[in-house]
Amino acid sequence: MKTQKNQITNFLAAVSLLLLVVSCGGPTYIEQGEITYEITYPYNTNLSSTMMAILPKEATLIFKGSKMLTIVKRGKIFRTDIYADEATKELEMRLDFGSDVLYTNMTEADQNKFKAGLPKYTLTPTDDADSLKGLWGKKYITKYDSDTIPEFESWFTEMLTLQNITWFSNYSGTTGVPLIYDIDQYGIRMHLEITSFKEREVKDEEFNRENGLKEVTYEEYDAKLNELFTILQD
Repeated sequence: MKTQKNQITNFLAAVSLLLLVVSCGGPTYIEQGEITYEITYPYNTNLSSTMMAILPKEATLIFKGSKMLTIVKRGKIFRTDIYADEATKELEMRLDFGSDVLYTNMTEADQNKFKAGLPKYTLTPTDDADSLKGLWGKKYITKYDSDTIPEFESWFTEMLTLQNITWFSNYSGTTGVPLIYDIDQYGIRMHLEITSFKEREVKDEEFNRENGLKEVTYEEYDAKLNELFTILQD
């Protein structure tokens, strides 16, 4: 019974995607909306109770046209934002943690430096596809450049207007928006998995940074994050 239900769900999702593609002679993308993700830490088994109390459990991605804002936070304790525009390649990172309220506008050189510091991924597309919380997704097998870390699955959707939003990350070159994926940074590996999606009106001011953030260079911003996570993991 469960298998039959899954087959029906997959069939309806495939029909919906087909209708999007054939309407108006080409694909019709969802223009704006919001995705929420659950964040877990299955690979970091030695995290302290202090770290677990601070590390976020949920992320939110809002998008409109070519713009997106990813918000990762834990109550009022910790918050980081990434604002990106795939059309202009504008990238801004923001931090609100204790007395550190910072943001940095990243140049192309900054973006290259940021990307160079990430683990190298190789993504291989598969024939697997499924509906994930109402978004049709494709599965990729993702491998590190090191054989010491097992491969894992990443899922991307191409139903949204964002088609190249991972240009600054180790998922660069993969079309669409990640729905299930991992992030490795500052000694922490996070697993993100979509929990909900809703198509809604997104106002332009939702992308604005909060008042009171101090502008710093990317080098200063990166050094501060490294310092904070090093202290928390000691």
